[in-house]
Amino acid sequence: MGLEEQSGVDPVIERTCAECGAKLTAKEIEDSLESGGPYLCTVHAQEEVPLEDDAEALEE
Repeated sequence: MGLEEQSGVDPVIERTCAECGAKLTAKEIEDSLESGGPYLCTVHAQEEVPLEDDAEALEE
């Protein structure tokens, strides 16, 4: 069994950050799969603000 089969991650999935193109770690890929969002590196994932929070910030 190869590494791709053991990891549980679909080998077809893009493994670079959608923002900067950096190669993603296994943890970053897993986090992206769990969130259902775009594939982002840790830096860009921390910059993501849910729309609900963004709307609340504009009201203040």
